[in-house]
Amino acid sequence: FQALLEFTRTAQVLIGQENVTSLLETADFFQFDRVKLLCEKFLERELHVSNCLGLMTYSQQFAFTELYLSAMNVALTHWGDVIRQEEFKALPKEMLMQLLKSDDLFVSREDVVFDSIMIWIMEDPATREEEFLDLVGEVRVTFLSLSFLDILVKRSRRAGETDIFSRLIKKLDSCPPPSWQNPKLCPYAGRSYDTLYVLGGKHDKEQQELFLFQPKTGTWQACSPLQRRNLTQYAVAAVGSFLFVTGGYFRDEFVWYSVDWVLIYNCLDNCWLEGPAMKKSRNSHCAVGVGLYLYVLGGSTDEGIIPAVERMALMESEWESMSPMAEPVERGDAVSVGTRIYVVCGLDENGHVYDGVQRLNTETDSWDVISFSPLPRYDLCITSLNGALYTVGGGAFRFDVETDEWTQVNEECLTRKFFMGCSTVNGQIYLLGQRKGNSALPIVVLFDPYTDVCQVIDNQLPCPLPIRGCVSVRRFDT
Repeated sequence: FQALLEFTRTAQVLIGQENVTSLLETADFFQFDRVKLLCEKFLERELHVSNCLGLMTYSQQFAFTELYLSAMNVALTHWGDVIRQEEFKALPKEMLMQLLKSDDLFVSREDVVFDSIMIWIMEDPATREEEFLDLVGEVRVTFLSLSFLDILVKRSRRAGETDIFSRLIKKLDSCPPPSWQNPKLCPYAGRSYDTLYVLGGKHDKEQQELFLFQPKTGTWQACSPLQRRNLTQYAVAAVGSFLFVTGGYFRDEFVWYSVDWVLIYNCLDNCWLEGPAMKKSRNSHCAVGVGLYLYVLGGSTDEGIIPAVERMALMESEWESMSPMAEPVERGDAVSVGTRIYVVCGLDENGHVYDGVQRLNTETDSWDVISFSPLPRYDLCITSLNGALYTVGGGAFRFDVETDEWTQVNEECLTRKFFMGCSTVNGQIYLLGQRKGNSALPIVVLFDPYTDVCQVIDNQLPCPLPIRGCVSVRRFDT
């Protein structure tokens, strides 16, 4: 209550782990909506695999939609870690069923889903054994590995076994749920997940290389390369199952100039094709996908930096002009969150670093400047994770848009480091190609605030440097 009184005088409140719940409950009672929002964002920053299930339940008391969705996303993207936590053992059946039903549950193999049900039942077999067949009905049986099914079959045929696991497997064998008996009742599609595409290589080569990273197996795969020589400073974005390479700086025999080219990579067919040219030739611009639209923003023409924005619908063959940026910049970085696009920093018309965060509301086609970076630079790496923006370059920050709060990320792997690209993949942030003066290191850094991981996971990135673009593409197996 004292903190709330102080807030009425200063409009500031100090929130910590020791006071956040009592402050939130008091603010809720006295209808201090701003303090409630600040507490919600604090709890979002505290999310971890060890507390996400509890915060899902807690958020429902206060109708905190954002916190609930963020907590659920942490659980869905980190299922293998979550099932080893104490909270999981006490999870109500209804919430477990809700998570198991989700198309967004990310697991390396469907076998893990079956294992998680067994772990939950074994915690209290006397009362939970009767829920087994109900829960196992949510396992997508056609995606279980053959080796795992083999173990289940052998276990079901053992005579005289009386342990709980064997008893449950025999029960499954004698009375399988409908989705295990009738293939038509089992989902045709597997659970969806993110993959990472990385495009890179020197501009003076005949082609630039495209690689696909499969997070389920941790493996890289070479894709059809981009057959363009002497093309640089273009932007890469993903819309649906397509990658778009837009604009750039091109050299013919003697002269460099900006281009309006659009090159499209079809992730399903592993092939490139030419798309409709943009209205304006540009380079050093931003490109980002929002729903089924591709947006290109700002950048430079041969005359100078421009604020022009245009977009193209995935199924259309024409570009349309949109409202210009509030501040024209080149060499900024952009990310979309829902129906909003955020362009962070960049270089302005005078060649100075612009420190603003510009936001485009794509529903109203209107721009505003919503904040200013505590560490403004051009060529920053930007990505979003559960609604928050993360900026990396010289230092790392988390930016909560709704409360205009910048929180420094204190990780040695990110401090005073610069990277060529970053992307969020299945609830984790991947940073690629660390800049070192005029050269670069072909490394991959994995940053996961929900498991306290920030480390180099690959010292030999297969894609040649420099990285021109890296984007995540959602897919599912059939």
